Amino acid sequence: MGENVNSAEQLRAVEGAPVLTQAASTGERVLGALSALALCAVLAGAAAVEIPVVLGCVVLLLALALVLRWRWYHLRAPGRRPHTKVEEWMSFLVPVALAIPGLGLLWNNPVALAGALVAAAVPTALFAGYLALRWRR
Repeated sequence: MGENVNSAEQLRAVEGAPVLTQAASTGERVLGALSALALCAVLAGAAAVEIPVVLGCVVLLLALALVLRWRWYHLRAPGRRPHTKVEEWMSFLVPVALAIPGLGLLWNNPVALAGALVAAAVPTALFAGYLALRWRR
């Protein structure tokens, strides 16, 4: 079997274990909120005006990079708890939801500003929900 370890050694091992309840800093929360606002503004602005398809692809790739960068940050941040199933699904749905405003960008089909805001609000709301779920503890 294993070695018997006395309770004092076990207590020291538990105290030395990493804590997975580190809260998000104020700077991280502000940067996340600014990221969500930028995501919505850039997607809505690009979908409302007629831009070249290449520029639309760049906008879409930058939006995807922003979303994935936040996910990778949360996966690698020290002292953070693992993702829950809901957070995993949210992090999957955000890039998929980028297709809603992305189709207009890829087909160079500008829409009215109200429609562009609604299309951009879907991935932005999912992204903000993901960030809020990650910061809840």
